[in-house]
Amino acid sequence: MQQAIIKATLQSAFLALCSALVATFLTTKNPPIVALVIFSILATPPNYLWQQYLERKLPGYRVEKHESNGDIKARDLIGGGVTVKKQLNVRNTLLKVVIDQTLGSVVNVALHLGLVRALQGVPLAECLQVVRNQTWPLMIAGYKLWPLVSLISFTLVPVDKRTVVGSLVGLGWGVFLALRSAR
Repeated sequence: MQQAIIKATLQSAFLALCSALVATFLTTKNPPIVALVIFSILATPPNYLWQQYLERKLPGYRVEKHESNGDIKARDLIGGGVTVKKQLNVRNTLLKVVIDQTLGSVVNVALHLGLVRALQGVPLAECLQVVRNQTWPLMIAGYKLWPLVSLISFTLVPVDKRTVVGSLVGLGWGVFLALRSAR
């Protein structure tokens, strides 16, 4: 799993860099490119582990085993005469979306707002003030995008790819955040 976390972190850092560079071309103020990339490097491993934890506690699919009809060819192809059927666990999937979009997102948004500024040398009191003043407006803005991304991710994307898919969608979101950070 360590190698997967490193790979996801590098991909997310690259996408954060791309977001910041795109934002640079869209504004006269320069976004804090280095701080945004460092934040991505710091935030990706815990987010990767968060996705793994949610999937372990609330599996998105039920796996049902069915005995095959005994056909030799089918038995050889699927192994031991057992077929496997994956069925979406709607309850768990909805719970994951709700948990991810409440607890997970408020932590990520607050950390992003505070840590990106702290990495630029902004005093702690000012960082905390920004977190207090901007967390909820940014959360509300995020609710226009991230619940749908979360639902699609939990239903269609393998758990080990969710952080990267989130980062890819986050490319556009990152441009928004970089522009916001440049203010």
